[in-house]
Amino acid sequence: MQKITFEHVSKYFGTVKAVNDAHFTIQEGEFFTLLGPSGCGKTTLLRTIAGFYRQEEGNIYFGDRLVNEVPTHERNIGMVFQNYAIFPHMTVFENVAYGLKARKVGKKEIEQRVMEALEMVELTHLRDRVPSDMSGGQQQRIALARAIVIRPGLLLMDEPLSNLDAKLRIKMRTDIRKLQKELNITTIYVTHDQEEALAVSDRIAVLSDGCVQQIASPHEIYAYPRNQFVANFIGASNFIDCRVGAIDPLTGEAPVELHGIRFPLKLFRPGEGQALLSVRPEKIRIETGQTKDTLIPGVVRTVTYLGDKVSYSVDLGGQQVIEVQQHAVEPEHLISEKQKVYLDLQPNKAVLFDQEGKEVLYNATAHHSARSGQPA
Repeated sequence: MQKITFEHVSKYFGTVKAVNDAHFTIQEGEFFTLLGPSGCGKTTLLRTIAGFYRQEEGNIYFGDRLVNEVPTHERNIGMVFQNYAIFPHMTVFENVAYGLKARKVGKKEIEQRVMEALEMVELTHLRDRVPSDMSGGQQQRIALARAIVIRPGLLLMDEPLSNLDAKLRIKMRTDIRKLQKELNITTIYVTHDQEEALAVSDRIAVLSDGCVQQIASPHEIYAYPRNQFVANFIGASNFIDCRVGAIDPLTGEAPVELHGIRFPLKLFRPGEGQALLSVRPEKIRIETGQTKDTLIPGVVRTVTYLGDKVSYSVDLGGQQVIEVQQHAVEPEHLISEKQKVYLDLQPNKAVLFDQEGKEVLYNATAHHSARSGQPA
């Protein structure tokens, strides 16, 4: 179990900065996820931690140990990859034992440790099978057992579930999280799947174009996104153009106008002019009648029934179409396509960004919340 520290780490490929000034700390025993779209730098950062790449700038520490020049095999890390990287001609036992044999561990201890690892991943009954006869989920468990059997100080996982079907992914991510907590091993996990990241992580680092956009707990990063990119990448969000007036010195509130309605918000700083209101689909209330004058009229364009929830695409006019979600809706209560509806945006549950989407002007819960999750 190790603390990992990045001290202004940058990695270049030619003139392209694949990792740009990564500067943060991962705590001992933490499940830390690097999340972002393809090409954002998350796998490059992971491979730099592993020692496969050498950064051009900055330092990486494992605990108090500077590891910039330490080769991969001396970093005491376990690795699980997307393609499993297991040996098809070896049995399950032989695959898991491979790293221990390379470390010259005695035969008796190998037997004990391999069986312990196989028990953790529920594969003891398959010890003498070869991987080619096994399912993708079972092969991934072999890879996981092989990574933990060496008792690494750090576990690195690069898109480990992307080759599995949806139901198996959900089960495996639960199993990985449970195992990680049992072992109390520092884990760095790479994924582009936001739901996966929210489900397994203690903290998440959202990356874009090589830069860390925000680091926070799953709840904080969803509820208090630091900028428009994070709000858009983590879950679904509607971005609605609006206009902000001057702050009233007596109340500290500024008027916000959009689609013919006006409401006050207490801003973090003055932000007169154009802005973006970010509203999660599940925070919007949809009604079939106008019960108050702060509702916005619209027309339902599409209805998507998903069992536990229904998603409506609502046209507000002026090329503004937003998504609204309702949970646990009975089929007979579904609103039909082309029906006129009225929306309550509940702006007190939204996030207000400046026009560029780079700075929070207002956050739904508390003033300090918009600052939470700053990279540290």
